[in-house]
Parts: sequence; C-alpha cells; structure tokens
Amino acid sequence: MSNIHVIHGEVPELIDRETEQLTQKYLGNEPKDDFNYVKYNLYETTLNTIIEEAMTLPFFSDKKIIVVQNSYIFTGEKPPKEAQTNADSLLEFIEKYDEASLIIFQVQAVKLDERKKVVKALRKVANIKKIEQMTEQEMQKWIHQYLNQSYKEIKQDALEALIQLTGIH
Repeated sequence: MSNIHVIHGEVPELIDRETEQLTQKYLGNEPKDDFNYVKYNLYETTLNTIIEEAMTLPFFSDKKIIVVQNSYIFTGEKPPKEAQTNADSLLEFIEKYDEASLIIFQVQAVKLDERKKVVKALRKVANIKKIEQMTEQEMQKWIHQYLNQSYKEIKQDALEALIQLTGIH
C-alpha cells in the first residue's frame, strides 16, 4: 500500500470523513497531535513547503500525516494569483518518494485532469479514491450509526422526513 493518497469528490464532508478514517488506520493506537499531523491548504501554501514537510522525519512520533486540502493542481482549475505552483517539483517528488509519511491530497472535483503528467504519475504510485454522493440507503445507515454512537435512536418515518427536509439524497 502506497503512503500517497488522493481523495476526490464533490462533498467536502465525505472527503474529510475518508481522510479521518485513513488517519486513524495509519496511526493505530498513537494519538493524533501537532507532532504527527500537519494540514496545509494548497491555496495558501507552496508545493515546495509541502514537499519539504514530507521529506522531514517525524518529530516525537514514529509516524507523520500530511493532509493537503484544495489540491487544485490535479484538476483543470486555475491556481489563485498568489499561489505558486511548481508541478515539476511535485512530479519529481512523487516518483522518488520513500514513503516516510502518509500524504493525503484532498481534491474537491469529480474528475482529476488525466492529461496532466502529475496525475499520470500518481496513477502509478498513489491510492486514488473517488468519493461519491451517498445514496438514500447509505445516508440512512450513516445517520443510524451516528445516532447510535450518541446512544440515540430515530424512527424510520422521522429519518425519512429528515432526509426529505434536508435534501441530502
């Protein structure tokens, strides 16, 4: 299993949930803290900063996770004016990465731009997961699980009304 993950889809909450699941699986019993978990926003941070962070060994921890939000570089989206993109350095990094840390790129897009070299390189070495919008049955199951964690229950007609009123299907 590669330690580079790309999670993409339209629903930020589902992308965050998948990221959290990967984080928990990777850390195991180790608690998530400022020493082993770093989050960047690609709109505000340069790729070089993220690459340097990935090449730095974990500090006070055996493992390190780097989450990169708004990873527009994998889509056709134009970068913000302030953003400095250096796709070549990322491409070189991906090809030579030694997997010292877990890197999760979050992309809020239905599709990745398959024409880009960096996406082609990721296809070879990374785990790419597309997060789909939940079906009504999946949403009902998720709501039941969420409420069960809080020791709450919901009747089926109330659950259907909740889904109907919130328009989440």
